[in-house]
Amino acid sequence: MKGYFVFEFKQFITNKKNIAVFILLTFGALFYAFKLAPAYDPIEKVDYDEIEARYLTRQEFLDSMFGKSLRDYHDSVGYAVNLFDFLNPYDEKRLEALDEGDLRKYAVATSDWYYYTNVYTYRNDLLAYNPRYYMGDRRFAEEEAYFAYFDQFERYDKYQRVWYDLTIEILEQRTALQTLERLLKGPLPYIILIATLLLTIDIVTKDRRHPSILKGFPISDWKRLLVKASVGVIGSVLLWIPIIIGLIIVGFQFGFGNFDLPSPVYGHDMIGNTEGKFVYMSLGMFLFRCFLLLAAWMVVIISAVLLVSILFRQEMLNLVVGALLIFGERFYTSRGVGYFWEVQNFPTTYVQVGKIVSKYQNFYFTTPKLHDMLGLKLLLASGTVILALTLVISLSKRFKLIK
Repeated sequence: MKGYFVFEFKQFITNKKNIAVFILLTFGALFYAFKLAPAYDPIEKVDYDEIEARYLTRQEFLDSMFGKSLRDYHDSVGYAVNLFDFLNPYDEKRLEALDEGDLRKYAVATSDWYYYTNVYTYRNDLLAYNPRYYMGDRRFAEEEAYFAYFDQFERYDKYQRVWYDLTIEILEQRTALQTLERLLKGPLPYIILIATLLLTIDIVTKDRRHPSILKGFPISDWKRLLVKASVGVIGSVLLWIPIIIGLIIVGFQFGFGNFDLPSPVYGHDMIGNTEGKFVYMSLGMFLFRCFLLLAAWMVVIISAVLLVSILFRQEMLNLVVGALLIFGERFYTSRGVGYFWEVQNFPTTYVQVGKIVSKYQNFYFTTPKLHDMLGLKLLLASGTVILALTLVISLSKRFKLIK
C-alpha cells in the first residue's frame, strides 16, 4: 500500500494539469502581493485630512450659531447644533492624537467616535455614512455601513488595551495576517476549493491510461480509493504554499501582524437592535476556525469526485458536481433569506468561511442560527457519508476501477 501511495503521489505532483494549477495560483499570489495589496484602499482608514475637514466644517457651523436663539430656526438646525457639539470633541481628540503620534490615544477616541456616529446615523434622514458606501448599485448600503461601523468600534475598543505597539498598518488592516483575514471573508475560499476540484478531478479517471501498471499493485479498490483521497487531501493542503509566499511578501511591506489582533464577531442580539452588539475573538482563533471549515470542504469535494468518478467515469460530471457544491449557495442567497428558510441546515451555506466565522452571514441572512461549528459537523457528516458510500459501491464488480 505504501508503494501505491508513492506511485499516486508522484503522478499527482507530475500531472501537467496540476502543475498548471500551482503555477496559476503562484502567479495570482505574487500579483496580489506586489500589485493589489499595496493598492488596497479601505473605506475606513486613518485619514487626517478627512477628519480635519469634517471637524472644521462642523466647528464653523457651531461658531456661526454661537449665541443665537435656536427657537428662531427649524428644529433640524437645533438638532445639528446639539449633535455636532457632541461629536466634534471626538474628532478633535483624534486629530490631537495623530498630531502627537499616539495611536493608542487615537484608538480610544476613535472607538467612541464610531459607536456614537453609528447610533446617530443609522436610519437618520439628516445624516449619512461615508459616501463610498453608497457607490454603485448598493441597495443595502446603509446596512453595510452600519455593520462596518460597529466592526470598527469593536476593533478600536480592543486596540486600547493590547500589549503590542499599534501601527497605521494595523489600524487599516494591511498587515499580512489581517490581509489573510480579509481574503477569507472574500474570494479566497472559492479559489482554494476550485483549485482543489481541479487538482482531483481526474484522480480516478486517469487510471484508464495506465491499466497494466496499476494491476501490478495487488490491493483492493476500496484501499486504492482511500489512497487517492489521502493524496488529494495532501495535494490540496499544498495549495497554501504559494498563498503563504504571497503573504510573506505582504508582511515585508506592511508588517506581519500577530495572532492576538482582534477579529470582531457579530452578536446575535444585534439583529433588529439599533444599538448593535459585537463580541470578538483573536485573529489566531478566527484563522484556525476558517481552516477547519476549509479542510472539511476539501474532504467533501474530494469524496464527491471519487463517488462520481466510479459511478460515471466522466471528468466533466466531476466538474459539474463539484461546481454545484461550491456555488450551490448562489441559488438561494439573498438578504434576509434566513428569516424564511432554515439555511443553516444546508452544507452549501458554509462555503464563505470567513463570513461564517465572523457571523457576517448571520447579519446578511437575518438569522442567529448560523454557526461555524454547526457547519463543520454538517460538512464532516456529508464527507463521511459520501466516502462510505463510495467505498461500499467500489466493492461491486460492476464499478471496478480497472477492468
